[in-house]
Amino acid sequence: MDKYRGYVVEDFVLDADFQSWVRHPAAEKDRRWENYKAGNPEQAEDIRRARLLLESVYARFEAHISDEEIEEEISEMVMKIRQTQQEAIRPEPVYPGVKPFFRWLAAASVITVAALLGWLFFRKPAAETEQTLSAGIREETTTRQNRTGANETILLDDGTTVVLAPDSELRIPAMSGGGKREVYLTGEAFFKVKRDVNRPFLVYSEKLITRVLGTSFTIRSIKNAAEEVVEVKEGKVSVFKKEDFGSVGTNRESHGLLVTSNQKVTLEIRDNRLVKTLSDAPEVVPGKSGFIRSGYVNTPVSQVLKDLREAYQVDIVFDEELLSGCPLTAVLTNQSLKEKLEIICEAIEAKYEILDGQVMIYGKSCSE
Repeated sequence: MDKYRGYVVEDFVLDADFQSWVRHPAAEKDRRWENYKAGNPEQAEDIRRARLLLESVYARFEAHISDEEIEEEISEMVMKIRQTQQEAIRPEPVYPGVKPFFRWLAAASVITVAALLGWLFFRKPAAETEQTLSAGIREETTTRQNRTGANETILLDDGTTVVLAPDSELRIPAMSGGGKREVYLTGEAFFKVKRDVNRPFLVYSEKLITRVLGTSFTIRSIKNAAEEVVEVKEGKVSVFKKEDFGSVGTNRESHGLLVTSNQKVTLEIRDNRLVKTLSDAPEVVPGKSGFIRSGYVNTPVSQVLKDLREAYQVDIVFDEELLSGCPLTAVLTNQSLKEKLEIICEAIEAKYEILDGQVMIYGKSCSE
């Protein structure tokens, strides 16, 4: 392991063997790295910091994005660390008439502040670290305030469309380079995000962070309201409480709550609890209307439910074998999803329940 002598934090973060140890720990790897730290105590702190940074990335994103996107996230993180370091070691300007001692004192002060900022960076909780990593993007920010009585449409540089509701505000940092796309919302807005698997799109609202690659959804984050809502029209998003975003650990919620088409998640502010359910008025997903027939004649209910599942992209759970013998004759074109479900259940003497964003159908065999 001689190649690691002289490595600093970003070198360890970018090293494939080091990443493998952090991401897939094993007894043999643990022994190898513990022995290395014991023999190179001057690098132990850099190893600790690099490991924390990688754990933060893997804990946030491993469940939802590809290895290539994780590598992109790591590269972006290292780039920002290096930018911070370069600013800290800029050549010292020479001021005529200033005594060498005072120039040394000024330089020492810069180094001390840089070291303190670095210590704070690596000691902060992961959620704060995410904000620190994003700080550079926030330097050039455009603020759009909708003070009219009508919705305002905003086209972002990456091709994303935002429909900002009245009395709402959107802060838009410059979207340059290969990093994440981020906006900050106060109020309500509908987003149609341009898909880019290499650049996740993040919406920061008052209590939540919503992370997507490309989809359409609405966020309602009204100041001092009792709840905050993310409702997905098409695709899927991951929703995090701010305090959980980027947290390291095995808590499933640290990976975000996955919300898909025609689902919504509500943060109940008083209980600090996320609740997932169906949207209030589910709609047929664009491009899926052909799955619903103009009329059904003696069609097995199991097939009708499959059609609805595809059209609305909603998980409808039922016993296919049990309901395949139940015929349905009906026109299901102009009703809402809930009205369609009521028609079906009434016809076969069944009932339905919405549980955690899924539709559960309870019925009996029609051959009994």
